[in-house]
Formats: sequence, C-alpha cells, structure tokens
Amino acid sequence: MISALLDHLWQSTLFGGGAWLLTLALRGNAAAVRHGLWVAAAVKFLVPFSALFALGAVFGFATPVDASPPMLSVAEVATPVISPAFSLHEAARDPAPVLLGGLLAVWLTGAVVVAVRWARAWRAAERITSAARRVPGSPADVRIVDADVEPAVARVFRPVVLLPAALLAKLSPPQLDAIVAHERAHIARRDNLSAHLQRLVETVFWFHPLVWWIGRQQVDERERACDESVIEQGHDGAAYAEGILAVCRHSFAATRCAATASALSGDLTLRIRGILGGARPRALGVLKAAALSVASIAVAAGPLAAGAVDDAARRRESLAHDVRLLDSAVIYVAPAGGGRAGVGAEANVVHVRNSSLRELVAAAYDVHLWNVTGGGDWLDSPRYEFRAELPGVLADPDDFDPRALRGVVNKLLASRFDLGLYVNRQCQVRCGDGTLVADSAR
Repeated sequence: MISALLDHLWQSTLFGGGAWLLTLALRGNAAAVRHGLWVAAAVKFLVPFSALFALGAVFGFATPVDASPPMLSVAEVATPVISPAFSLHEAARDPAPVLLGGLLAVWLTGAVVVAVRWARAWRAAERITSAARRVPGSPADVRIVDADVEPAVARVFRPVVLLPAALLAKLSPPQLDAIVAHERAHIARRDNLSAHLQRLVETVFWFHPLVWWIGRQQVDERERACDESVIEQGHDGAAYAEGILAVCRHSFAATRCAATASALSGDLTLRIRGILGGARPRALGVLKAAALSVASIAVAAGPLAAGAVDDAARRRESLAHDVRLLDSAVIYVAPAGGGRAGVGAEANVVHVRNSSLRELVAAAYDVHLWNVTGGGDWLDSPRYEFRAELPGVLADPDDFDPRALRGVVNKLLASRFDLGLYVNRQCQVRCGDGTLVADSAR
C-alpha cells in the first residue's frame, strides 16, 4: 500500500512538473489555457496512473494465454502424499502495521484540519449569500450584501455575484461594470467548481507542498483569465484598474471568504500590469493546440492502452511462474470433509476443496463439466480435498488461474488414480484403458 502511494506521489509530482514547463512555454498565451493545465495537474493527484492501468487491463485485449504444461513421462510423475493434516506456525509480528497505523493517524489529523477549514469557509459564504438581496434593474445573478466583504462569486451551483453595499458609492459606473464583468467571468468559467476541486486535493494530499503551490498558481491564472475576459469585452483598462484599487482601499477592513472567488485574489501587481499594459495574449495557434491535444490524449489513453496490452503479458508470466512452482509442489489428497467447493490460493499454498475428479479436470482445463467424458460414476463421487504446498510464492494468489493446475492434475490422474487423460485427442500422460477425455470446445 505504501509502495503504491509513493508511486502515485512521484508520478503526480512529475506530472505537475510537466504542467509547469508547459505553462512556461505558453506564458504569452491566454491565462485560461495555463489555468486549465494547473487544474489538470491537481486532478492528477486524484487519478492514479495505476487506476487507469487497471481499467485498461479490465477492458484489455483478449490475448489468449497458453497454459499447457509440458508433456510428462511416467518417470517424471511424483507420487502424492495422502494426508489431510498439516501444521500451522505463528508468524513473527510485522512492525509495518504499527508504522502504517501511525502514518494514517497523522494523515487523518491533517486532513480533518483542512476539511474543517474548508467547511467553515463554505458555511460562511453560504450564510452571507443567504442574506444577499437583489436590486431592481440589476442582473439576476448580482446580489447586494450588507456584510463588509470583497466583491466575490459564491456557490458552485446557481452561483451569484456578491457586491458589498458600502462599496457601490465608491465606484464609478465604468468601474462597477468592469468589476461585475470580472465576477461574472468567474461564473462563466465555473471557477468555483475548479476551486473546490482544488480544496479536495488539498484535503487529501495536505502533506505535499506541490499541491499548495498548484493551488496558488491556479488562483493567479484564474484571476488573470478573468481580467483578460473583461478587457476583451471592451471595458476600459484604466477604469478597471482604478476600480480594483478602489476595492483594495475598501477591503482593508473587509472580510475575505476562502470559499469564494473574490475580486482581489491572485497577484495584484501582475494583474494591474497586465490590465494597463494593453498587450493582448497571443492566439494558441494550430501547432500548440495540436500539441496540447495530443499530450492530453496521451496522458489519459497511455496508461489505459498500456494496461490493456500489458495485462495479457502479465497474466502469461504469472501463469508460467505458477506452473513452475506447482511442478515441484508436494500434493496432499484426502476425502472431502464437506463445505463449499472451489479453487483457492494463498501465498504458497493452492487448495481445491470438496471437488470431484470431473470438476478438478474441468477447472484445470477451463471446460464445462459435460466436456469431461470417458469415466463412470466415480468421476463425480467420491469427492476430495487437494492441497499443493509450493516451494515458493505465487505470482498473484488473489487472482490465481486454475489452469496452472494442469500439470498437477495430469500427475494425480496418472499416479494416484491410474488414469490417462486425452485433451483434443492428444495424450497428456499414461494413456491406457482407463482414460478421460477433456474436449476444449466450450
């Protein structure tokens, strides 16, 4: 678990570094593009590449996996030991759970602190918004509040612009229009949604400095994107800058709510310079747009495709590993004691519980029960318990493939039950009068 977390953290950190390099390459372009990159860097912390890889494996390519064991001669057959008993030994206590529990407690404490601050800010914003009122003749999404706050946008759903009543008399009509246009740009861009998504990332990964730095970059680029939108709408840059300064003077005593996109967020010096500079951001261009599109698709589709392709190879390698282990296993056979039938595995033990010979062959050769023919009633009764003790550890005990048992089944049929087995007319081992046929047709 810790290893998977560390892998996810360094991958997300590397992804964040790549996003930073892209923002440097796009520093002359629209701030909205850079903001989108920082949002993607934050979202990456919530979406591990391993999850995409696993998803790709689930929907991966159906590459056939060959589980056929090597042909066995009679001399190679090991006689099973008939014994239902085995011993259990108490394992030494692993200090890892204690360490993991301590780390989990520290993480949970930090996450609760950040979550409580987030919830308090959200409640404060909602309380102010609930007390806001509409002014006749104003847009439906603009509300006036008596509270001494900054101009801001509140709520993720049905967002509204909050304007403090005390500020209105301090702004000229052009300044007020520009300030309102800035806040409405936040609504159009759904900035409160991306801001709360960033809060979620900060809550879960509060211990990672990069997460907080990404948050600050998001705020800077978000505000610059709204400033660019205001200028593109035709508002006068000088009047807009003066309006921001008037808001600054008003906001010395005003309350800032962390759950809103407020007018004075971001680096005000850079914002004023950008507003008064008059330079417009360059268009992204076909080449940069295509490169960003390809990079976005590669980041999402790469792990999916890798999981789809690699899963077949992984299963093939795991199956071959398990076959080699089982070839040297010590096999115990005993009468079934009842209970649920099925194949199971632990780290170095494979067990088949309450199984008939027909079920054992069908499971090992991945065929239906009716495809196993050639025997009598003894194929279904009596029932047995089979246990294979391995000289090593299985590749993936939780996803053990019963087809790895084929070599063991061949040996058991030959040495313990004096039976031969044909699969698609090909003898597996010691074929004589007493034979079974396992047809692979499903």
